[in-house]
Amino acid sequence: MKLRSLIFASLTALTALSASANAQSPSPQTPEPAASDCIAPDYSRSVHIPWFLGLHPTDDLLTAFCRIQQLPGDIRFNILFPTYKVHRSWDTSFDGRKLPATQIVKLVQSVLPMVDAVAKDENGMEFHKVLKSVVQLQAAKTPSGRDLGFAPEHPAAKELVLWEPIILRIKPVVMAGQEFTMTVTLKPNLGLLALALQGKATDVRFKGWKGRMDTGGVFGRGCSEAIPECKDLPDSPIFHAPWLVSDVVLEANGTNMTNAAVAIIDRLAQYKSKRGFTKSFNEATGEGTLIADDTMSKLEMRASGSSGGTKKIVIKWEPADNPMSVEKQLRKAAEEYKIGTGEDEKKPAAPDILNKL
Repeated sequence: MKLRSLIFASLTALTALSASANAQSPSPQTPEPAASDCIAPDYSRSVHIPWFLGLHPTDDLLTAFCRIQQLPGDIRFNILFPTYKVHRSWDTSFDGRKLPATQIVKLVQSVLPMVDAVAKDENGMEFHKVLKSVVQLQAAKTPSGRDLGFAPEHPAAKELVLWEPIILRIKPVVMAGQEFTMTVTLKPNLGLLALALQGKATDVRFKGWKGRMDTGGVFGRGCSEAIPECKDLPDSPIFHAPWLVSDVVLEANGTNMTNAAVAIIDRLAQYKSKRGFTKSFNEATGEGTLIADDTMSKLEMRASGSSGGTKKIVIKWEPADNPMSVEKQLRKAAEEYKIGTGEDEKKPAAPDILNKL
């Protein structure tokens, strides 16, 4: 399958999943989608380098959670907001059951304050700080510097979005007899939000206490640059979280893991690609590297060690950098939505009176 066709198929699948999820999704007044079975498309036949558990750069939060549920045994599941270094863990198991995709929405919402409450939770975590990263689409930029600047007259200009990554961490993930920690990083994506606001992707929404957001208005000074239109916000406004998988990492630390490193690097060598592939391993030191790139994805494994053998193994999957990447296609979708040039832009409902000119 050609790269352009593959990316189109991936985005089409994302839209199809949205239709399924939105068939039971709530009205805009409520942030929580109705419970539904986990749905995750199978890309195994259309990619040369499959990501761990079938994760994919077009996966949103709900789809990523569905894929993670393939892991067997007892695990510790952790949600982390990296900018503010706040996290929470749950001990669970997916064996014998499959939770609805919306369970992850409930877990995330459970740590984000919807009312005025104490600053720290029972573990000393200040999750309220995450709400400082909520920004309005008509703001000039996101907290990370991403251009926004939707025109005030744009129908989505007053929409709020959480511009903060979220990381899902799971352990243990056993591979070749070694315990790994799995990290799935999801980052906010304006293109995904544009699709969601047009009903073409799942719109993941939450609520948060307005008093913890950067609304400005202190001593009557007006609204902030982050939320220029703050006057009519309810106490707990809804905001969007268009998180998209950016990379997946497996990491193990220990002693004398050489046999495991050899087994894993040999297993990954089957994904040798024409575009780029390197592989090396020194069994005397337990050090080695494998890099594979198929224009869609990049796979990298690094083993570090010493005379005592391998002491650390890191395996990472991430999108490859190319002009037709999912990220670049979504960036185009965002720009078209922002300036109103998309093919699916809705026409005005009023009668056209061009003939009156």
